[in-house]
Amino acid sequence: MSRPAIIVGDDFEKYILKTQRTAQDNWNCMFLNEGICYKIACYLGVPVPEAAIANLDQKLIDADPEITFVHRFFEGLHFASSELTGKEENLLDNHQMAMKMGRPYLAKTWNAFFDNIVNAEDISKIIAFDLLVGNFDRYGNEGNLLISNESAQRKIFAIDHGHAFFGPKWTSSKVQKIKEVNDPNYRDNFAALILKNNNGRMDGLGTVFRAIENRVDLSDIDNHSFMEVVSRIESINSDMLIEWFNEIPDAWYVDKGNQIGIYSQFILRQKLHVRHLIQEMARYGAFTNYRGGVLNWNRTQSTGTV
Repeated sequence: MSRPAIIVGDDFEKYILKTQRTAQDNWNCMFLNEGICYKIACYLGVPVPEAAIANLDQKLIDADPEITFVHRFFEGLHFASSELTGKEENLLDNHQMAMKMGRPYLAKTWNAFFDNIVNAEDISKIIAFDLLVGNFDRYGNEGNLLISNESAQRKIFAIDHGHAFFGPKWTSSKVQKIKEVNDPNYRDNFAALILKNNNGRMDGLGTVFRAIENRVDLSDIDNHSFMEVVSRIESINSDMLIEWFNEIPDAWYVDKGNQIGIYSQFILRQKLHVRHLIQEMARYGAFTNYRGGVLNWNRTQSTGTV
């Protein structure tokens, strides 16, 4: 929906450029979401394309007015990410065509698509990361997990985090939703939201989730796939967040001080919920490799202050 475009930067590298302005909306915190999610993903070791801050100069727009009037890109700083080399898209294109033609769609094609990736261990990182940042757009959108095939090695990447933190628009309802992290019933409500999004069953968050979740190993509750990434999540502190937020351009904020405080408070509270949300997901059947029992973790939960 953000209608990204492939561009060539002044470094002669190709990037995917995104816009916050659509024909219907001004998603005024989408770049902020993308920026902080990129910082968190890098810290957690989540595979994401390298990000860049792209400055679209007015001189370029003057030379080609279609940039604004057709593609809706405007002067200023935009979020961009490096174009993945050897990107595999045929399956997605075929799936979309089949859906338009009303043909039945088999989940096993997705299972085969994610076979033979060299970084299958990163799938647990992606899932835990999505829980931390409240990203519900991954597993119902077939284009938000990509495969790059470079040097005969297939690697999975997570992209598009503009709708994290309960949406790309800075509104009072979004702020209220974020602040619910302090509610005593928040954890149950968050789990219920996932259940609701999946028609009352937590057997995965969609077709794409079901195609990747079997790469998560929970068969040994004392040594499972989420132990390291959750430990890393729980080590995030307020000093890290301040540094990350201060590296994001001021132009991407609506109300910088207030937004940094609200986002930071959410992350520092949400990080303490992630292990419990994973346990609930396992209990309700999200992971086929789960055999029952309470998952153990390799560190005591830390707390964070803003």
